[in-house]
Amino acid sequence: MEEYIYLCHQCRNVFKLPVPSGPSQERESKCPKCGSLHIESLPSWAPIGSNLYEGPPVWEYACQQCQNVFKLPAPHSPSQEKEVTCPECGGRHIHRLTPTGFVPLYCG
Repeated sequence: MEEYIYLCHQCRNVFKLPVPSGPSQERESKCPKCGSLHIESLPSWAPIGSNLYEGPPVWEYACQQCQNVFKLPAPHSPSQEKEVTCPECGGRHIHRLTPTGFVPLYCG
């Protein structure tokens, strides 16, 4: 059975639905997660069960100077992470709190 991949505009869920086999079997398609009818077809490479529009990953840091804990978007390179400063005091002695399992694959 052929399936199409869809994105729900309400909960941003990506999911598959079977293709109706004929005009008599046309039905309203809805998101299996939230029931919304506001869905759109996606390309076949879209990852199922993901959220394509969650935004960039966020890492948590702690400043060793003022003890401020803050979050920033994950850096795009190791050199970019070395430039992180505390938004509270401007200190450069920063410790990453995000587990190492969240280290991005730097490309480019």
